[in-house]
Amino acid sequence: MNTLHLARTLCLTALLAMAPAWSQTGHPLDPLNRAEMESAVALLRSTGKLGEDVSIVLLNAVEPPKQSVLSWKEGTLAPRQALAVLYNLKTNQTFEATLDLGSHQISHYQLREGVQPMQLEEDTPLGIEVLKANPEWMKGLERRGIHSMEDVHMEMFVVGNPIGLQNPQKHRLLRGYPYHRVVGNNSFSEPIEGLSALIDLTSRSAKIRDNPKVIPLAGIQGNYLDPQQIGPLREPCKPLLTIMPQGPSFEIRGHEVRWQKWRFRFELHGRDGLVLHTVGYEDQGKLRPVIYRAGVSEVSVPYGGAGPDWEWRSPLDEGEYGLGRLTTTLRAGYEVPDHATVLEAPYVDSLGQVAIKPGALALWEEDGGILWEHHDDDANRTATRRGRQLVIGHMFTLGNYDYFTQYVFRQDGVIEARVTLNGDVLAQGVDHSDCQNCQQQPDAQGNLATTGTERYGTLMAPHLVGVNHQHFFCFRLDMDVDGQSNSLYETNVRAVEDGQEVLGRNTFSMEKTLLRREQDARREQNGSTHRCWKVVNPTAARYAGHLPGYTLEPGGSATPYSHPGSYNRLRAGFLDHDLWATRYEPGEMYAAGDYPTSSVGGQGLSQWSGQASIENEDLVLWYTVGLTHVPRVEDWPVMPSASMGFRLVPEGFFKRNPSLDVPEPQTQNP
Repeated sequence: MNTLHLARTLCLTALLAMAPAWSQTGHPLDPLNRAEMESAVALLRSTGKLGEDVSIVLLNAVEPPKQSVLSWKEGTLAPRQALAVLYNLKTNQTFEATLDLGSHQISHYQLREGVQPMQLEEDTPLGIEVLKANPEWMKGLERRGIHSMEDVHMEMFVVGNPIGLQNPQKHRLLRGYPYHRVVGNNSFSEPIEGLSALIDLTSRSAKIRDNPKVIPLAGIQGNYLDPQQIGPLREPCKPLLTIMPQGPSFEIRGHEVRWQKWRFRFELHGRDGLVLHTVGYEDQGKLRPVIYRAGVSEVSVPYGGAGPDWEWRSPLDEGEYGLGRLTTTLRAGYEVPDHATVLEAPYVDSLGQVAIKPGALALWEEDGGILWEHHDDDANRTATRRGRQLVIGHMFTLGNYDYFTQYVFRQDGVIEARVTLNGDVLAQGVDHSDCQNCQQQPDAQGNLATTGTERYGTLMAPHLVGVNHQHFFCFRLDMDVDGQSNSLYETNVRAVEDGQEVLGRNTFSMEKTLLRREQDARREQNGSTHRCWKVVNPTAARYAGHLPGYTLEPGGSATPYSHPGSYNRLRAGFLDHDLWATRYEPGEMYAAGDYPTSSVGGQGLSQWSGQASIENEDLVLWYTVGLTHVPRVEDWPVMPSASMGFRLVPEGFFKRNPSLDVPEPQTQNP
């Protein structure tokens, strides 16, 4: 053990000795604070579980049992536990440790046989060192006029058990894909096409794939900040100011937010990213629960390119890289409005160093447009209420993409989930500079035959094809509408056909179907029937006989194009259906399973969804939103933002429009 390592261990051991017997966090669902993280790291080091060959993959608070959280009384103390996922690169083993932060003991420690955890900070640098020492790799670079790895940007993908890949010892593998690095340039603007590596981190070796045909570098300037490339800037818009001279209308109490009758708790989870807990709405003096826990459960991004350098690209971003671990700092006036409140969060890196991430989360209020309005002719009066809405957001960067997840709370009881996609389109290098498809003439039916690399993408710039791909976000929604006894109905709108005279008839009705079992609740969107899903509480008090509930209204989505037998679809089985519903089980958290990197398929929702009853049960919805991205020329060299999402809308939950009590706008221009 070197001197620095010893000093850090002694320092953290001293911190552990001074730690209180109970954590004063104030609520059992609070995430780990910095002191707790440092104490947990010190405990792992002092017991020999964390060392020079062992890295921390994840360190998060253990969520207490649901019933103990719901019965918790403010002011009482609760035991605090942490879960650490550890990886020993030398032995290629993954461990899970449960830490009791009150007694300063490891209460549970186990080896997880045959699994690979998500990518670590040191994986990419180690993979680069392996490539530097590989003569075949360096020769491949030299064939393309590149003589140093300093001129190469590497994108590394963790690899599990792809079809056809021989890895009987289940070593830790990476796939490396190189880009020519130009100072100040877009890191992804010059792919070094035809050269890739399968890197074995366990054995420190690599298998190189070097296509004999050399595709020349694009030579395209992709620096979207260079004035010489952009040209003269347009005239800026005149100032548009949102000022809040009295401060925000929301209140943050620890990790609880209170705003306009809404209450919810939040955390930044190392794997899940932004998570909301105990979402409720105050109705006539009573706080009524809506959601117990909401968060992203998995992210799938399959690429549609052909050939050995592309057919394996289908990362499961959450389980393989971690949304919280890749948090991007949010800055007021840039990613979020000037008046936003940005929040920092502690995090621990793979070496056990605890630090603070500035701008990890942000909250802000924004204009919500017309909340409700009507002009009464008889009274010659217009009544209008202008809406305000509260947004909480988290941004994370995964290679070439920057994702921004947001939850929006409205004064009328609606919750909206948004995902905004930003960043650089992943490009494939090609040896032509003009669109080959556009040179053709349509056939007699008006069709163009797509050929070559442009069959799977769009020529965005000379020598660069943006590859077709899709983005899928699976949200896990632990619904507690007015409590835990919930049922699920599917609603479909259909034209009424009853044999009567049809001339001038416009009749249609909404049909409801109770989904009784988990397998019944494997459902797809259907825009032609305005299909939605309503979670109700059959045991709660009713108004006018209606079952109080919340309806999930789908937004625009995408159909997965990956073949059902592909490696992507086997691992991401949740893509088989837009909606799933399961009976609550504490360990069922991730739609593709706990360790999707090493999954061969059949884990997660595909395994859990069975014949269990979901009628009048503690109900969990799993809903996937998707976006198909066929790149455009206008997506280069940095794409305009694109969005997707869904809404949760009260239906029979309130006795009337809950926003009737919103006061008139405070304006000097009546």
